[in-house]
Amino acid sequence: MSKHEQSPETKAISVAVLRSLMAAIAQRRMYPPQHPIASRALSSLILYLERALAGAEEWRLAVVGRRVMAGGETIDGAHENLTPFLEDLKARGVETIVFRRGVGAEELRGFISLMILDPRHFASTPLSERLAGDGIRQIEVGRLVLDEPQEAARQAAAKEEIGTDVAEVYDGAVSFIKETILGFQSGRAISLREAESFVETMISQMQQDRSPFLILSTLKSHHAYTFTHIINVCILTLAQVEALGAEGRTLRDFGLAAMMHDIGKSLVPREILSKPGKLTPEEFALMQRHPHDGVHILRDTPGVPDLALIVAFEHHMRYNHGGYPRLKRSRPLHPCSLMTNLADTYDAMRSRRAYQEEFPPEKVAAVISEKAGTDYHPRLAQAFLQIMGAYPPGTRVRLDTGEEGVVVRTNPSNPYRPVVRMLRDSTGGLIRRLEIVDLMEKEQVGGHFSRNILSSIRTPATPKPAGPQGS
Repeated sequence: MSKHEQSPETKAISVAVLRSLMAAIAQRRMYPPQHPIASRALSSLILYLERALAGAEEWRLAVVGRRVMAGGETIDGAHENLTPFLEDLKARGVETIVFRRGVGAEELRGFISLMILDPRHFASTPLSERLAGDGIRQIEVGRLVLDEPQEAARQAAAKEEIGTDVAEVYDGAVSFIKETILGFQSGRAISLREAESFVETMISQMQQDRSPFLILSTLKSHHAYTFTHIINVCILTLAQVEALGAEGRTLRDFGLAAMMHDIGKSLVPREILSKPGKLTPEEFALMQRHPHDGVHILRDTPGVPDLALIVAFEHHMRYNHGGYPRLKRSRPLHPCSLMTNLADTYDAMRSRRAYQEEFPPEKVAAVISEKAGTDYHPRLAQAFLQIMGAYPPGTRVRLDTGEEGVVVRTNPSNPYRPVVRMLRDSTGGLIRRLEIVDLMEKEQVGGHFSRNILSSIRTPATPKPAGPQGS
C-alpha cells in the first residue's frame, strides 16, 4: 500500500462519518435536539468522528461538482444518494467542512442547529461567521480555493521569500486577534501581555528585513478579513514608523496601538459588519460608534498605553478632519493615528470583500498620492509610498518582455521599479531556477531600462467570509 493510499478501515470510517453527519442533520430537521432519535444520531456522529480524528488532526469534507472527498476518500455522490445534501451545502455557500480534533458534542449540536436553518439566514452573515460568533472553533466551513498555476507559482515563490518563522509569527498574531475579539464578545478580558509579545516579535524580525511581512500582508489567508486586516494594519504602521528611525518603546507603543485600533468593532452587530450591500444611514451611524467604543474598551483594560486610546479614537478622522468622529474644534492628530489611517485605507482598498473588488496596487498608490494633503498627511503619504512602492512585495506583475514575476523588494528611489523574482519566461514557460531581477537595471547599449512593468496581475477570486464594512 502506498503512503498516499488509505487503509480499508480508514475509508470505511470516512464514509461512516459522512453518512452519520447527513443523518444527524436530517433527524434534527424532524425532531428537537432532546428527542431520543436526534440524540442517537448525534451520538453516532460523535463516535465516528472520534475514530476518524484518533490518527489525524482534522477530518475534511470537500465537494467538487457532484463528487465528494470525505477524509481523503473520493465518493460518488449519485451512488451514495448525496444529491439533497450537496444541494443543501450549495445553498449555504459551503464547499468544504473541517472537523478538528477536540470537537465536542456542544459544538456539533450548535453546528447542526445552524445547518437546519433556512439558507436565507446566511444572506447577510455567512455560515462561517455565524460559527465563529457562536464560539464554535473546532468546525470550519468555506469554499474551496483552486488556484490557477500562475497564482500557485506566485504563492510558492512568495512563501520561499518569507520563511517559516515569519509566517508562524503572522499566523499566531492573526489567531490571537481572532481569539481576542471573539473572547471579548464572550466576556473574556484582553491579554495585553500577549499582544505586546506579538508586537515585539514582529518588530524584532521587521528590523532585520521588513519585506517578508509586507509580502505576507498581500497573500490570501484562510483567516477571515476581519482578523487579517487588523494584523496587516499593524504591520504597515510598524513599517512606517520603523522606516522613520523610531525604536524601542516608541515602536512598541505604535505597534500595539495599531493592533488595537479596531477593537471597538467587536461591539458592532455582525449583520452590519458583514452586510454585502451599502449600509443604511442608521447602520452607518452604528458603525461610526466603533471609535468611541474602542476607547471605552481599552480604557477598561489595565496597562493599555494612552496612545492606543488615542489611535482607536482618531484612526478614521483623516488629516483634514473630513472623517469621523467629527470634532467641534480641529486639532492636530497624533502621527500614529495618521499612519494607522494610511495603513487602514491601503489594506482595505487592496482587499476583495463581498461589496468591493480589490484595487490594483498601482491604483491604490495613485489614490493615496492624489489625496495627500487632504485625506492623508503629505509627508507621511510620500514616505508610505516609498516603503510600499507602486507594486509592493508579493505583487504579481507582467513585464513588457512578456515575462511574469513576483515583487520581492521595493526600490525606495523609484516606486515603479522594484526587485522581482521571475516566474515565467517570455513564452509563458515556468522558470524553475531562482532568478532575481532589479528593474532599475539598464541595457549596456542605449542606457534604456532592460524591463518595464506593464501592470500588476490580479489574483483569482477567492470567496471568503464577508469582511467588515468600512475599512
